[in-house]
Amino acid sequence: MLYVMLDSSGFGGIESHVLQLSLLLKDKNIPFKVVFISNTSNHPLYRLFEQNQIEYFTAASFIHLSLLVQSQDILHAHGYKSSLWARCLKLLRRCKVLTSFHAGEFLIGRLAFYEWLNRSTSFLSTNFAVSDEIKSKVPFQCYVLNNFIHSIPSFVLRSRHTILQVGFVGRLCHVKGIDRYLQLSNQCPTIKFHVFGDGEESNLLGSYPNIKWHGAVEDMSSHWNKIDLLLISSRAEGLPMAALEAMAYGIPVIGTKVGDLPLLVDTRWLVDEFDWSKLVWYILCFDSMTNKEWQACSKYSYIQVITKFSGKQRWNILANAYGIKP
Repeated sequence: MLYVMLDSSGFGGIESHVLQLSLLLKDKNIPFKVVFISNTSNHPLYRLFEQNQIEYFTAASFIHLSLLVQSQDILHAHGYKSSLWARCLKLLRRCKVLTSFHAGEFLIGRLAFYEWLNRSTSFLSTNFAVSDEIKSKVPFQCYVLNNFIHSIPSFVLRSRHTILQVGFVGRLCHVKGIDRYLQLSNQCPTIKFHVFGDGEESNLLGSYPNIKWHGAVEDMSSHWNKIDLLLISSRAEGLPMAALEAMAYGIPVIGTKVGDLPLLVDTRWLVDEFDWSKLVWYILCFDSMTNKEWQACSKYSYIQVITKFSGKQRWNILANAYGIKP
């Protein structure tokens, strides 16, 4: 049995990754279960797993999981806590363990210690990182396995809104650059801005007449048609799932040149991280586009994902790591 493990209390990049991985495994008819190692009531993934008939459960404790796992099982862990649990289970049960590193931001305090411990014990597992930058921080052998989208919708050529609609999708925090996004919105008073997400810096939103805050959204599929452009103002990233999902829905992306974003987004639409303020010119450029020009960017974005960042492109790497014949 393959167990996909994660420690999660909300919905973000790791959760999106695990959802897409689960959809890929289901499509390939691989027997697997998703294991939550923290009990969270009404987790957004529960409903999405149930909708897609994906089996999941919450481990009552480490001992509970250790009694369940057998030597022939495969554990694929996401996040530092589940990765540490998985490696301990390997020592106990001699099972195969894979871990995925997702964190690209600079951590402090207790989280920094746990992530250091996660990296320091990575010699006990086969390791993947979602970007080259994150891979460089892992002291033992690690392979790049970029984020991907397995469930890609059919392309629908639509028109942009009369008033350009710009979106921010993610945690409202310093690393994701919500403060930068707000400053950029201030410089474009005739453009409409949307914020999808919640977090420790939600208090910065205040009263902005051209910003609509939608709060935390567990599934963006019904919201992508509300925006014409995704803006990523992050200080650090891996390969953001928000960018992949947006482009899979034909939404162009502009942003800072962080993580492996240049592999996905046309570098002409990216700026150096320290030059983030120049993004205002990119916003105005998209605002001045004709509908036909915007549609060309939309189609390019979709093709980029479906040809380079689909589950099909990632399956051989995963299958080899799991020991499954592709």
